[in-house]
This record gives sequence, C-alpha cells and structure tokens, in this order.
Amino acid sequence: SADDSRAQDHGHPGADAVTGWTPDGRSITFTSPRASYYHFADQMYTVPAAGGFAVQVPLPIAEQPSYSPDATRIAYLPHPQWQPAWKRYRGGQTTPIWIANLADSRIERIPRENSTDFNPMWVGTTIYFLSDRNGPVSLFAYDTSTAQVKEVVKNDGLDFKSASAGPGAIVIEQFGALKLFDTATEQGRTVKVNLAGDFPELR
Repeated sequence: SADDSRAQDHGHPGADAVTGWTPDGRSITFTSPRASYYHFADQMYTVPAAGGFAVQVPLPIAEQPSYSPDATRIAYLPHPQWQPAWKRYRGGQTTPIWIANLADSRIERIPRENSTDFNPMWVGTTIYFLSDRNGPVSLFAYDTSTAQVKEVVKNDGLDFKSASAGPGAIVIEQFGALKLFDTATEQGRTVKVNLAGDFPELR
C-alpha cells in the first residue's frame, strides 16, 4: 500500500540533508545521522539522481563534505560543532578540515592552530574555506599542491557566515549582504540586491 511504501522509504529517524552533487553529476550527496554512533554527528551518503539506494561514503563522521573535481578525495569536517554561534572560540569544539583519500582512507589535515575552520569548497587544486584564525571569519585558500594556506579576503567587519563555490566565483554571505570573490583574479565585490516587498510601510 501507499502507507507501507512511505514507511519503507523513511525507515530511519535521522534527518537527511542534501549537500550537493558528485562531480560527474550522476549522484546527489547528503549527510545523515541515520546510522551514526555519535550524538549530533553525520555520515555522508550518495544516491543516484535517477533513483536507487543510498550508499555510505566510508568515513565515520563527515560534516560539510566537498569532493575534489576528480572525486578521489573529500574535504570535510571530522566532527560537528554543536554551538557554532560562539565567536573566537578556542575550546574542544573547534573544527578542523580534513582531506580523505577515498582509495585508502588516508587523511591529510589543513594546517591550523585550534581555529574554527568550516565550509570547505574544492575548486581545481584549491580548497577554499571560512576560518576565524585571523580574527573575524574570512575566506582562506589551501593549495593542495604546496600545502600552503593563505587568506584571500581580508575581513575587518562582521563574520562571513556562509560561502558557496560556483563557476569562476565564490559567493559569500556577510550580515545579510552578498559578496562575490573571483577565483581567477582574486578580486571581490558586493552584489547589489534590490528587494521589492508588498508591505504597507513601503507603499
């Protein structure tokens, strides 16, 4: 019956959160605590876009995963941060970014000193990410060929909250404003956004 079908499709209590696509565009990636042994922790899965069963990526915990362009490696957070609103936090919940080689499970770590690093985005041979290592959260880049980290956007204001990589640029959210960082020229600009709301005070 339809009720039985729904029960089979949702046979676990964990929340599934879509994180993107595999580089070949054939599968959707998502994280879920459906089989996690650790409170609040997600594992990573892929499911064919054409339909089928989900397959777990062989990592015990994987938050905010980002594939390398050739899909052989994943940049991710190896544990969650249950209170991400703390500013300049330097306790046991700071999040590193690890790089897993899917062929042999070997791990590489992006260099840091107890900073909160998050939101990895793999673009070519570079992993861009957000970090509070220099004060307010700003955009950094890790060159996978030289293993060097550099700050690519200096931030003297409020924290960058999120970022997303697209063709040729990264969009960054800062206090409700959107900024574009050109990955080729390493130049940034603010995106002008006009909102037209049907509110009495705007008429």
